[in-house]
Amino acid sequence: MEIDARHPIRTITRMDTVTAALVVQFLVSVAFNLMGSFMPLFISSEFNETLIGATGWTGASSFVASTIMAITAPFWGWMCDRVGTKKVLLVVLAGNIVVYSGMAFSTNVLQIVFFRALQGGFGGISTVMFAIVASAVPSRDLKKALSYQMAAMTMGGLVSPGIGGVMASLIGYRLTMVASAILFVLIFPVVVKLTLPPPAGRDVDAKSFDFSDFKSLIPDIVALILVYVCISFIAPAISWFLASLGVPDDQLLLWTAAATILNGIAFAIATPMLTNAVNDRTLPLLSVGAAAAIMATAFVFNPIQFIALRIVIGGIQAGIPPNLLGGRSGRKGTGMGFLNSARFLGMAIGPIMATTILGDGVPPRPLYMYSVMAIISMVAAVFIYATHRKKEPEEKET
Repeated sequence: MEIDARHPIRTITRMDTVTAALVVQFLVSVAFNLMGSFMPLFISSEFNETLIGATGWTGASSFVASTIMAITAPFWGWMCDRVGTKKVLLVVLAGNIVVYSGMAFSTNVLQIVFFRALQGGFGGISTVMFAIVASAVPSRDLKKALSYQMAAMTMGGLVSPGIGGVMASLIGYRLTMVASAILFVLIFPVVVKLTLPPPAGRDVDAKSFDFSDFKSLIPDIVALILVYVCISFIAPAISWFLASLGVPDDQLLLWTAAATILNGIAFAIATPMLTNAVNDRTLPLLSVGAAAAIMATAFVFNPIQFIALRIVIGGIQAGIPPNLLGGRSGRKGTGMGFLNSARFLGMAIGPIMATTILGDGVPPRPLYMYSVMAIISMVAAVFIYATHRKKEPEEKET
């Protein structure tokens, strides 16, 4: 469907639900990630921290935000079932406007941690978007639909850090954060005009989410935690690692943005392709391949090699999350909330674990960091193989 440039909101409201969810997810992801390439540099320059110290604070703030997101995601999923996805989406959009405005005017690093924690409390956007998709497509198409949703999320995330890096170099870090808040404001009228599925709670025939539903999700929850530990661990240490490879201080922002963007491009392009190409039997091979590429990163000696491996890792890991998120049919908002909680928990553990192992950055600590993450990726492969290899025959019988 072509978008009328003169009336973009009117055009989006005429889209089907899944397409509209893709558009909103992309815009939200852009707003969410404008600061993605420069947070350690922002903390270092604005609050007189060393770069390694700022890297540690970035990892800590990410841990706090993602942990709280993990705690609150099931709640937002349950709210989607009770009151409807549109109302929930508007609430979390408003919360993020407050968060990014607050970070833009912060005066010390503890305020950054506070607003990142608040962001965790309002971090239900992806949960809501997954719930929208799960309610709008047949169960047989859920993996494919979620793969496109995650590709849109990743595309926004990869475009945004580059744009944010350019904006930060032109107007400064703080005004770039203000731009994120403004973009969330602009998304508001788009969401207001959308027609979204009614909450499941209004359907008298709808079955409530119960313990048996949760029990069936446990293998996917554990696998998602392990996988996202490996996906997210390097994020706060990219700038430091590039500096250790000889990138000058005045080029760190550019190289960090490039590494983030190219990794995201590989992830976004590969997500739909691999989701369709792999099944539960071959899924563990992706985690094995990621482990090998993660370990190889410890032995690079220039930034080009580092970025090349980031591209490889992004492409390999891309097919795993949609297959885990959409592996079982009949996902309700609450179920998607628990699955998204697992994503957030992995995203919390990975960065803080990596920065803790990295410590002061003196060798062989970087080698230890990559070794631990490679081992976790291998554990994920073994776990996925052990818990998912019998799923396909069972699903064919039902």
